[in-house]
Amino acid sequence: MAEPIERHGGEILKFMGDGLLAIFPLTKDNACQDLLSAIREAQTAMTALNEENLKTGHAPLGYGIGVHVGDVMYGNIGSRSRLDFTVIGPTVNVASRLESLTKEIKRPVLLSRAFVEMAGCETKLENVGSHRLRGLSEPIDVFAF
Repeated sequence: MAEPIERHGGEILKFMGDGLLAIFPLTKDNACQDLLSAIREAQTAMTALNEENLKTGHAPLGYGIGVHVGDVMYGNIGSRSRLDFTVIGPTVNVASRLESLTKEIKRPVLLSRAFVEMAGCETKLENVGSHRLRGLSEPIDVFAF
């Protein structure tokens, strides 16, 4: 996953266990399309890896990607003894909740309506309905990629 993100202009802020947090800054004109290209490339790589895993008797690996767009707070966050450059805020939480939802609805890549509208790709994606996400008072429309 890391190579496609970096190749398409994303920035990996942290690795967390077997997951990661990445951003595609909107200061770049093609950020949304770059993110979609990175996902497409990562999906192709995962398919190839899983085909190889099956040939060698290993179980295929699953993955989940949650995508949202919005304002974030960023900087060195933590304590005097341990600072971590990262992003925080409701936008990050929604992306994380969407990633968790991938397991529930069995779709590996979920995107919020806010992202889909900004990217202008609504007609190319499947609307998988409105979903309540932990910490949000209203359900949000979710799309599968």
